[in-house]
Amino acid sequence: TNTLTAELSHQGAQIYPGHAQQNIASDLDYVVVSTAISPENPELQAAQSLGIPVIHRSEVLRYLLATTRGVSVTGTHGKTTTSALLSMIFIDQDLDPTIVIGGEIPQLGTNARSGNGAFTVAEVDESDQSLRKLSSEIAIINNLEVDHLDHYQGLDEIIEAMLEFVHNQPSHGLTLLNQDDPNLHVLYERMRPEAQQKCVSFGLADSQADYQAINPQLQMTGSHFEVLYKGQSIGQFEIGIPGTHNIYNALSTIACAHQLEFDMALVARSLKAYRGVKRRFQLIGELPGDVKVIDDYGHHPSEIRATLSTARLQNRPITAIFQPHRYSRTEALLEDFAQAFEQADRIIFTDIYAASEKPENFTVNIQSLVHLTRLANPQKTVLYFSEFKGICEYIHSNLIPRDLVLTIGAGNITDLSRQLVGKPRGLKSDQESKVLYAPLNHSSQRQVV
Repeated sequence: TNTLTAELSHQGAQIYPGHAQQNIASDLDYVVVSTAISPENPELQAAQSLGIPVIHRSEVLRYLLATTRGVSVTGTHGKTTTSALLSMIFIDQDLDPTIVIGGEIPQLGTNARSGNGAFTVAEVDESDQSLRKLSSEIAIINNLEVDHLDHYQGLDEIIEAMLEFVHNQPSHGLTLLNQDDPNLHVLYERMRPEAQQKCVSFGLADSQADYQAINPQLQMTGSHFEVLYKGQSIGQFEIGIPGTHNIYNALSTIACAHQLEFDMALVARSLKAYRGVKRRFQLIGELPGDVKVIDDYGHHPSEIRATLSTARLQNRPITAIFQPHRYSRTEALLEDFAQAFEQADRIIFTDIYAASEKPENFTVNIQSLVHLTRLANPQKTVLYFSEFKGICEYIHSNLIPRDLVLTIGAGNITDLSRQLVGKPRGLKSDQESKVLYAPLNHSSQRQVV
């Protein structure tokens, strides 16, 4: 159990610890599964034997997007942060949206919300190709890179899946594309002419995009920038989470809000009030010597670079502790992973988190990554520990004053961050405490037609 299942239980949901056939009652209307559920799962097998319809979670999302004004956020990086930002914006515009996001928003205390308004804001995961079945009125695509090679043959197939998603849009749809991402140029070139006509671009000052973020001021706790639409200023904006990548995330939400004719002054207030998503550069706690422990979900080389670049803004030493996620990703991007830690001062690895994969099906192992990382960083300390306990003992015995200790990865590495500061995962720290979000007070609001 965790805080989310505890909250669901409080609201009346029946939560079962573990998977067992007896958990599936014969009078169920549906059983919903994700791609992570294997054919051998006892609950899935029980549903099939009882003749209960089994549907993929993407079918539920497709229904939500089809029966509302769907706003989807997809791409390789930044989906959760962008969709969380959008959610706050829509709430503050008094639109009461339905929300489906992959990460918990502390300001909401949840990652999902059932609203009564016309809009659904959804994070659309491209990882298993299920987005081919989806359609939404507005699609935001921040970037595209090679990833999820357990479901794709390579970048070309990823682009083709995204292309099918874009072509599923209704005739009145809108696609927002990052002008600065080279692979999105390829996507755009492959679009049908009618799909290209529905595209609006965003980017930084030299991109010649429709929406441009100019004069960015990167600070330790966030960023400030101005936004132009076709050369005309639509406002000054500030976001309370640091890093250039988060300027892109925020810019895409500004473009979306402007296209929907939202109150832009209120949009600016929403962005300024935003306080992040769990596991996205999240402060977990502190150790002696002003050492801060930060947890981050980054599991792709580009995400690691963005996280370390953000950390570098703090002007502190950096210790990066990385748990690779999936053997397929580690094997396909091995050289890129080894080169991704340039901005860290100390680099520590732990074993690859297999997820649903079997290690014996791959030639790569953690020692391959450790070896290549040492070659790429000959002047740095590069260590490997098979257990979290060893990492904790090493960090506690070798504290660097003012160090940023980053636990990075999509597996159970988040448990390590809490072990380091002595906060078991089941307990909420002050930074993690649930906050019931109240929309910003405002006196005027533009009606959305």
